[in-house]
Formats: sequence, structure tokens, C-alpha cells
Amino acid sequence: MGVYAGMEHCIYGEPRELLTKVWVQEQYLEYWQVHNSEPARYEFLWGPRAHAEITKFKVLEFLAQINGSDPRSFPHWYEEALREEEQRARARISTTDDPSAMASASSSAKSSCFFCPQ
Repeated sequence: MGVYAGMEHCIYGEPRELLTKVWVQEQYLEYWQVHNSEPARYEFLWGPRAHAEITKFKVLEFLAQINGSDPRSFPHWYEEALREEEQRARARISTTDDPSAMASASSSAKSSCFFCPQ
């Protein structure tokens, strides 16, 4: 892709600013300092807009495609993506039974660290 830290890219601009400011401001990402990290470390979490606009499974399929592999080649992320798909399916089923559950289903899509294996 030709995107490098500290170098301006003709499409994406400066990557650090794109990640830590633009996408955070647009709520695609959340950017937090890891508690008790010395020296300070930071993590990126999915923001509410990312949760609303795309699934982890779609991101994983794209990652596998550009790497010429299968989503199962990334077992940790694959399992997490499957869990999210199951949660989304359960939320859809429960909202058809109880329209007031829609608010709680969307708020339960809290940020999670998809590309940060524990």
C-alpha cells in the first residue's frame, strides 16, 4: 500500500494522524493508553461507527483475501468473528420479539480489540 509512519501518503495523508485523530474523531476507532503501561502503550479499539457499519467477519474475509488465505488461517480472529456473528444473530432475533430491545442490542456492541490477540 505504500503507507509508512511519518510519511505523507497521497491518498491517506499522514498515517498517525489518520489513525489517532481522523478515525477517532469520526468514531471508527477508539484510542486508549494501556493502563499501567510503562513506557506508555496505546491500543486501538473498534469505535461505535465501525460496529454499526461493518462486521468483524467482513474485515477478516478482506484480510484473508489480500493475503491469499482463508479466514480460518487466523484462528483467534476467526473465533472472535464467529462469536460476534452469533451475537448479532441473537440480537436480531430478540429485537423481532421485543422492539424495545433494539436500543440495548446496539449499545451492547461495545468496543472490542479485534486485532489485538490477548
